[in-house]
Amino acid sequence: MWTRAPYRLPTAAAVALLLMLNACGGGGGSSPTPVPTPTPVPGATVTATGEGCLTIHPSLDTRFGFALETPLRIAETTGGTADWNFARISIFRNGAEIERYELGSDTIRAAGFGRINPRSNQLVSVAFRQNSDDFDRVDITLGFGDIRDGRLFTVAVPFSSFSDVCLSFTPISVPFGGEVKAGTP
Repeated sequence: MWTRAPYRLPTAAAVALLLMLNACGGGGGSSPTPVPTPTPVPGATVTATGEGCLTIHPSLDTRFGFALETPLRIAETTGGTADWNFARISIFRNGAEIERYELGSDTIRAAGFGRINPRSNQLVSVAFRQNSDDFDRVDITLGFGDIRDGRLFTVAVPFSSFSDVCLSFTPISVPFGGEVKAGTP
């Protein structure tokens, strides 16, 4: 048996060497085509500004003193997509919130504005109800959900972005859940 062992080792090494040389091969096969890495979907970046005059109307609904019509320019700038979840108005006096009114996603979606598309720019008019006429600050906040990662974020509408505050003597009635409609450019 001792005489056969030295012959087996060189034979096994020679077979392994032939297999390795065959695998290195010169030609014949083609290399696989690299698969391109898909471009990642960006997160949504939404901006909102006042577009025109913020208009105060008398309310036809006697439970509320006023109806506030706010034209808003909403834009997505990075190529992401978001769902518009709410629009909120908060009324303040001496730094304390005295009234809040919010439109939910059901009202926004019913008006056809639930989805903010990539690189979109749209003008909408949002109408709120309100009772307070003694205030010194108004905050309008919009809430969104990023479609890519589910991140929730809010966007403040700068009050200074409205061109003016206008009074209208034409009474309007705002549905209980508020109203969102296409804006007038």
